[in-house]
Amino acid sequence: MQQITDDLFQDMLRWRRYLHENPELSNHESNTVDYIIKELNSFDGNFELVRPTPTSVIAKLKGNNTDKTVVLRSDIDALPIDEQTDLSFKSSKGGIMHACGHDGHTAMLLAAAKTLGEKEKEIDGQIWFLFQHAEELATGALEILSTGHLSEADYIFGVHLNNNFPVGQFGLASGRMMSASDGFSIDIKGKGGHEAMPHTTTDAIYVGTQLINAFNQVVARQVDANDQAIISVTTFNAGFANNVMPDNAKLSGCIRSFSEKTRIFLKEKMKTITDHFALVSDCNIEMKWQRGADAVINTPYLTEAVANLINEKIDDGKAVEIMPQMISEDFGSYLKEIPGNFLFVGSGNPEANIDEALHHPKFTFDEEAMKYGAALHIQTALKMSSYKEDRLFR
Repeated sequence: MQQITDDLFQDMLRWRRYLHENPELSNHESNTVDYIIKELNSFDGNFELVRPTPTSVIAKLKGNNTDKTVVLRSDIDALPIDEQTDLSFKSSKGGIMHACGHDGHTAMLLAAAKTLGEKEKEIDGQIWFLFQHAEELATGALEILSTGHLSEADYIFGVHLNNNFPVGQFGLASGRMMSASDGFSIDIKGKGGHEAMPHTTTDAIYVGTQLINAFNQVVARQVDANDQAIISVTTFNAGFANNVMPDNAKLSGCIRSFSEKTRIFLKEKMKTITDHFALVSDCNIEMKWQRGADAVINTPYLTEAVANLINEKIDDGKAVEIMPQMISEDFGSYLKEIPGNFLFVGSGNPEANIDEALHHPKFTFDEEAMKYGAALHIQTALKMSSYKEDRLFR
């Protein structure tokens, strides 16, 4: 990488490994933010540090004018997972792990901030480096937006390490990239009794199975096949003995969708189904929702701009078009308010046995990938902060 010197790469390794060894859960990233701020304060450049929430920070770098304000974002929180890697810098905290690459994301953004701070006099416009909390809860982006600190932003860009792509490759999607995700729980209250006399009971297990079948029918027959959606029941808990009909059953799961219309439709249809089965089965059913991440819908002309940057400034032919993914990321909340683009940075290396999926207790990534992510941040900031037109390549 032209912009990534050996010294800067060593900095990224140091930052990433410290963060990996010292992970913090969502909304508890106090030491992480303090560490980021300490590093930012050591860089050249006149950074204005803003704390939109107690465990996040925005470093604002002002160039020669204020034509465009470009936001580069990294998430910083870890997951409640007990690490099973053999890394020399594995998590020092039992049950907490950076299993989604946020340590690498933070290191890449710090590298971009350090490099661009040294180029402050060459920069037009403003570049803001956003280190965001609570992505794993899908609440951090919304909380940042609610503070109003991004009201002046013209563009926003983000990246995510992904072992499904080899190091050096970038996965981009124009428009739909990642689905929205919402959680649900269902509490079925029936009437228990002896399993030999089911007519004297209200079978909560049977009702639960009928709900699952009905939910599957919704996606199969009531959602346009061109509008991707999933309803998944992932837990079903009931009973305690093989000859006792239980009083209650509990289900939970997730729905995923891209359009807001389908998102609302699925929720309303599932509520109608649960109300119907409560009536016909003579039981009480309570359904609760937990709104999750918004869909990541990239701005097409900015996806094109980033693809061109990759091919021209980093490595020709390494910008690969991908299909929409049914995983989720709260970056989508920013894209509902601000034009921007989100993409995958390839970090897999099967020959080195680096191919575990995100959120796996053995997840790690090829650290060479950080060179590519940091270089893209730098090139994106330099290009977009000086752009004079509202539509690129048009």
